[in-house]
Amino acid sequence: MHEHGGVLGTFTLITLTVAGALYVTGAVGQRRRGDEAWPHLRTVSWIVGLLAVASVLVGPLGHAGNHDLVTHVLGHVVIGMVAPLLLVLGAPVTLARRTLDPVPAKRLGRLVGGWPTRALAFPVVAGVLDLGSVWLLYTGPVAGDSTRDPALHSVVMLWFLVVGLLLTGSVLGLAPGRLPTEALRGALLLAAVVVPGVVAVVMSRQGVPGLADDPTVQPAAAALAVGAVLTALALAAVVVLPRVRARRADPVATV
Repeated sequence: MHEHGGVLGTFTLITLTVAGALYVTGAVGQRRRGDEAWPHLRTVSWIVGLLAVASVLVGPLGHAGNHDLVTHVLGHVVIGMVAPLLLVLGAPVTLARRTLDPVPAKRLGRLVGGWPTRALAFPVVAGVLDLGSVWLLYTGPVAGDSTRDPALHSVVMLWFLVVGLLLTGSVLGLAPGRLPTEALRGALLLAAVVVPGVVAVVMSRQGVPGLADDPTVQPAAAALAVGAVLTALALAAVVVLPRVRARRADPVATV
């Protein structure tokens, strides 16, 4: 657990545990309510996503990330790229709408579908928030400072979780509002690879401000680039595979 005290760690664990328990309760309740059974893979995805978040905020990646750049980058990849994909695939909003009574479900729909959420989840905005933050983090002093300040490290990781969720929802076309064009989503997916790759090159050549002569900069840059590529490939697979299956099942209808 982070050295800056057990209060934040305890609160984080409680929050993640409640999120997992509510989700599982809702998923199990679908069958009891007589509705269609909730897919087990979505439940697994949600739980693993929560565990990924916990590993960064209160687990070994969080503790080591306070003083090691490579672990800091790995934590960023896990909480900002991997966890958002897992959590979005868990479809918690859809489950909540199926579980809640009509009035709370409508209120949730208004909250999620409100203009602030639609604006933030628009691909261009989500891309600027996420990828712009990646650039600022590793070309400015924040990365170096967060490896020395546990509280700042937690704030940075939580920020990347939020913007990662926005970017992932945009790429997958699951964000509220009008569905973005495939070209726009494809451009965002490409940018999600190119920008971290360029940042990794800059890190390798110029180092990280505040971490002069740090011997871990090279492996940290490599971890950032590889993590971005693998996550983008996973996102692309999630987008493409359902279409491939649909085309195989009904080739005429998909022409």
